[in-house]
Amino acid sequence: MPDSTAPQAPPAPARPKRRHDLDALRGFAMLLGIGLHTALAFFPTFWPVQDATSSSDGPYDEFLLAVHGFRMPLFFLLSGFFTAMLWRRRGLPALLKHRRQRVALPLAIGFVTIVPLMNWVSERASADQFDNLSAAVFFQNPTAVENLLDDGVDPDEVRGEEGETPLHLAALVDNAGLAELLLDAGANPFAVDDDGDAPFGYAYFAGSEDVADVLVDYGFPDVRAAGTDWEDLEGWGFGEPDLEEDLGLDSWITSFHHLWFLWFLLWLVAGFAVVAVLVEWRKGQNTASLPGGAQWPRRLMWSLLPLTILPQLAMGEGGVFPVFGPDTSTGLIPLPHVLLYYALFFAFGALMYGRRGRDGELIVETIGRYWWAILSLTVVIVFPIALVLTFPPGDAWLLASVGQVVYAWAMCIGLIGLFRQFLSKKRPRIRYLSDSSYWLYLAHLPLIIVVQSWIREWDLPSGVKFLGVTAGVTVVLLISYQLFIRYTPIGTMLNGKRTRPRGSTTVTAGPQGR
Repeated sequence: MPDSTAPQAPPAPARPKRRHDLDALRGFAMLLGIGLHTALAFFPTFWPVQDATSSSDGPYDEFLLAVHGFRMPLFFLLSGFFTAMLWRRRGLPALLKHRRQRVALPLAIGFVTIVPLMNWVSERASADQFDNLSAAVFFQNPTAVENLLDDGVDPDEVRGEEGETPLHLAALVDNAGLAELLLDAGANPFAVDDDGDAPFGYAYFAGSEDVADVLVDYGFPDVRAAGTDWEDLEGWGFGEPDLEEDLGLDSWITSFHHLWFLWFLLWLVAGFAVVAVLVEWRKGQNTASLPGGAQWPRRLMWSLLPLTILPQLAMGEGGVFPVFGPDTSTGLIPLPHVLLYYALFFAFGALMYGRRGRDGELIVETIGRYWWAILSLTVVIVFPIALVLTFPPGDAWLLASVGQVVYAWAMCIGLIGLFRQFLSKKRPRIRYLSDSSYWLYLAHLPLIIVVQSWIREWDLPSGVKFLGVTAGVTVVLLISYQLFIRYTPIGTMLNGKRTRPRGSTTVTAGPQGR
């Protein structure tokens, strides 16, 4: 007979209950992203659009940090919960099929549509913000470079702090197209900086073979021996590794932009599948020797909270460049510490499904019970203290990291309690917003940037612009969701099949869990 203390996954409830509260909370986390990205235009940052009212004195940077500090941890916690729920109700093959349709397929489609559109929109939105040719070249914005050259800017008269010309910078960032633009406009391939280095010296340092070819085409001597390549030159590209790290030279081909969370979710689901196979295999095994017996999963779940400090300490290069909340990782290979950070929240959510506390009640029904106290103390006390400890850089990174971890977990737990208190019952309008939030988040960013660019110079208070952009984009995307997404194959891919009501508000919903 199997030992009763075997670490089996908790059985699914006899009568499955739809978690309307957690559905709504997940939608809320997605919709917060619209406000977060809108806020980026209203304080100095590397966002493609800087509003005319942009200032570090406004509330927008604090708003962004407050949201960023918990939003995606909350999303992955809920994703872990729904992943475990789907596994227990339908099995691992059905879970993997579900994630392939709802996560992998939207990511693949978005990668070849939304991501390049995002780059195209960003380039054009930022083009007319550049009034310096060197900056336009350094940030590799060809539209801005063309505009400035058409306005008569002399590419040889623009000099940087070390005497470098824009052509030097084109070689440094390995952009042959920009080098040709500058040379066609009269840039001197023999111009030297304060150290006597020509643009070719920068190409040599950066390993910019295409730029070196362009410089030779425009009259610079070819120093290669017959039959050899640039990389055969001694020391060619010796500065390339440092440049890639310092400048963050990424193309859209290796960046998911705001769709990175889907890529992370696939990694986490793959890890979950491995664990699920092991759990299924251990069913019926003798685990009496395991300390804690059947109680260890619950203990493991709660131990994940303090463990979060480990990846948090690695954020911002270990506090050298302090950040509030998790680092951003949009590349093909996730940053290990960022993936681990989100994996801990995902694992907590997965372990919470069906898990009962010492009182015998489901943890999901009791966690965050005192949400009003948790959220009040977190927003009024924990957040300001963690912020002060984080900025400016200093010797308090350990304390700052502890504060950030406490903030993230407290906000997650408090919001679960808040939404359970008020949104546990089915509310069609809330359910509709929850369903639409996936589409809204996938599609919002290019539209946000376009609208921000349109209204950048309008003589209106920043608060009016912020609310107008956030609300306007949300309304437009809700209309698009109703007309073009909800009852179409795209909607089926994102949310499951919906049947258009005929004289009724009743719809047929797909299985829960994204």
